[in-house]
Amino acid sequence: MTTAFGEGFDERQPVVLLLDTSASMGRPAERPRIDELNDALTAWFDGVRRHGRLRSRVEVCLITFDSQVRAYDPRERTLVPVESLPADRLFVPVDGMRPPRLAASGYTRMTDAVDAALALARERLSTLRARRVQVIRPFLWVLTDGAPSDAEGRPLDAEALQDTARALRQGEKEREWVFQAVGVHGADLELLRVLAPKGAHLLDRLGFGQILDLLFYSSDRFGAVQDADAVHAQVADLAARRARMAEIEGEYQ
Repeated sequence: MTTAFGEGFDERQPVVLLLDTSASMGRPAERPRIDELNDALTAWFDGVRRHGRLRSRVEVCLITFDSQVRAYDPRERTLVPVESLPADRLFVPVDGMRPPRLAASGYTRMTDAVDAALALARERLSTLRARRVQVIRPFLWVLTDGAPSDAEGRPLDAEALQDTARALRQGEKEREWVFQAVGVHGADLELLRVLAPKGAHLLDRLGFGQILDLLFYSSDRFGAVQDADAVHAQVADLAARRARMAEIEGEYQ
């Protein structure tokens, strides 16, 4: 069952979380990254009740991409083709999210996932505004350990990303969303920067739980009035500080 926003709630902050579940996330064999991500997702969403602001404001839509692009249906607790359900069904209050157990396989249809996420974010933003709900523009976060491919598994180059990149930048300019891309464990940062020139980060030193905390904290705290470039700068500064803290903690362990 999903939960409803509590009384006194006066604004929404939609967040779209796009997770890479391609075959590379099944490595290394002794500790697959997909297992680490699954554990982090479960622990983070179980612990979100401690975050009063997040509980009262943030709603989340979860999308996965491998050889398929799927969205999590929180009502049925299953992944479905992303185009099969409306945004109203896919966004859930953050403390009502019970993430599925993800498996790694297939290719990396990142741009298809981003295109789908933009459509859902725009639909959700329009719906909330039509209902006269105060809404902060959606934040979209990609988390990946690889590089985008097409539906046949062929790697995409910078030129092939241009249509999606233009749509992203235009939407940011029009304050429809803020887009951030987080790379881990060998992600192609150069291609991520084609999609998010100022919003791409390589965070190898942070665990998935720390990354989730960073992205939801950033989504909630930044971007209410700033333009997208200012938000990217604030997120980059926070990410750098947290990465440095993780490095220092590692040195003393």
